[in-house]
Amino acid sequence: MEKVAKQIAEKKDFSRKVDYQANDEIGSLATAINHLSQTLERYQTNRNEFFSNITHELKTPLTYVKGYANAVRHEMYQSEEEKQEFLEIIENEADHISNLMDDLTDLSKIEEGKIDLNKEAFNLNMLAEEMMRRSQFRANQKGLKLNVHTPNTPPLHLYADKNRMEQIFTNLIENAVRYTEKGEIKIEVTDIGNHIQVKIIDTGIGIKKQDIPFLFERFYRVDKSRSRANGGTGLGLSIVKNLVEMHEGTIDFDSELNKGTTVTLTFPK
Repeated sequence: MEKVAKQIAEKKDFSRKVDYQANDEIGSLATAINHLSQTLERYQTNRNEFFSNITHELKTPLTYVKGYANAVRHEMYQSEEEKQEFLEIIENEADHISNLMDDLTDLSKIEEGKIDLNKEAFNLNMLAEEMMRRSQFRANQKGLKLNVHTPNTPPLHLYADKNRMEQIFTNLIENAVRYTEKGEIKIEVTDIGNHIQVKIIDTGIGIKKQDIPFLFERFYRVDKSRSRANGGTGLGLSIVKNLVEMHEGTIDFDSELNKGTTVTLTFPK
């Protein structure tokens, strides 16, 4: 047991196990050591995958920035319009890196329990309408309709961290706009007794059923090339799920390929 513990601590060999299964105190300790070893092995695997993903996510935009900056510096463009196009690509990729850093910071704080919720009672009807207004410009560019359906009387109030709720709504609505080419996006706010339900419904490209269970995994993308082109970091839904659960809420996806997606949020009042 001492030998295994030293190999785990000094050599980071988490595959080692204590082979002792008696039903006594020593057996209980052996089980605890084996459980610790398995937990550390999973942690190391997740950590290695995480850093590998970060490296990949940073390498792509940095390659674009370096390549197009070099092209501009050596005047490798055919016209002023092409030069401006190169500069726009550099700016967009710099924004992508900045967004990735922001998301990594948020995710790190959440997982370390360093985010405090500043809860207050606020009008959820008004927040839903404001979130839709913020997305109006992008929706107009694609010819999409935005609609909000909320109870008129009385307006629904939610006791939660308003800033974090804005973050949740913004991420989900922007995803809906990003992956919808025609039709509409709507928010439905409903009073269901002791809970408030919010649905964000789009008529977008939809998600394959087999992909839905993995949506909240860090860096998971249904369509990697499309997500890169649209500036996604692959961390947004993971952050959203954590924030929803911090509010004792739930989030569910229901989607049909080429028909649209419905995201359902449920929060206790």
